[in-house]
Amino acid sequence: MRVYHDKLFSKKFKRPKFSVQYKVDRKTASNFHSHSGFEIVWLQNGETTYIFEENVFHLTKGQIIFFKSTDFHKVRLRKGVPYERVVILFSEDFLSFKHPIFEKFTHFLDSLPSPQYVLTLQPWKEEYLQQIVDNLLFEQENEDLWEKESALELYFLEFLLFIGRDLQSSVVQNTPLITNRDSRKGEMLERILKEINIVWNTDWRLDNLAQTLHLNKYYLCHFFKKELGLTIHEYILQRRINEAKKLLHSTSVPIHQVSEKTGFTSPSNFIRSFKKQVNMTPKQFRSKANIL
Repeated sequence: MRVYHDKLFSKKFKRPKFSVQYKVDRKTASNFHSHSGFEIVWLQNGETTYIFEENVFHLTKGQIIFFKSTDFHKVRLRKGVPYERVVILFSEDFLSFKHPIFEKFTHFLDSLPSPQYVLTLQPWKEEYLQQIVDNLLFEQENEDLWEKESALELYFLEFLLFIGRDLQSSVVQNTPLITNRDSRKGEMLERILKEINIVWNTDWRLDNLAQTLHLNKYYLCHFFKKELGLTIHEYILQRRINEAKKLLHSTSVPIHQVSEKTGFTSPSNFIRSFKKQVNMTPKQFRSKANIL
């Protein structure tokens, strides 16, 4: 039985260049969110649903999902169902040197028609992949190892080589990568999300949204809340705040224009909503983001 602890060597607010975690808890971010870098999740036991802006993926044991962490996403768990997984987070500048495996893997992710995909790991491959993951966990958990950072880089490249070959094999054989939509419910939720993502930064109306989707508005609200655990209004607010964070961090657009671009009725409404969600004003957030 593994005894590794979840541990990120990072500063508050700033993401690490690399981390690997073995997790059995059911703790997930309560809100939709995004952050820098890439994420790979190997589900080792149980099942869960990953929800993105337009795609919904239902993961079961032995499947691996990989995606850009900048994608707006949320994990939805099923009550009483385990959620045992390995989570790897990494940024493009993690390696201290250029390596073709790393560059080809990130380029492959950039060139995919959809920004998220799921692969099903064949059972006979799980033992070998687990050895690589155990090596990564061991290096991360032990501070005084000789050439620890170099070892992390090498084992991570081995991990990418393993995953990359499966991906490349799928492309060469023209085998579609598994998206594993969660049946009719997943398809319906994707359809709703696609329509919401058209209007999230506009003066949208529930009646119009329901009419576009050919759904009763009360059914629409009930279905959305049941499947995502939040209302349509809450989802749109989280989307607006997330997009505002990106603008505040990566541009010098004035705050009143950030408010306008993200669909808020006024700068004061934006500042009030942002502070309630993020626990700091947009100005404070921009200052901290630029310092780190």
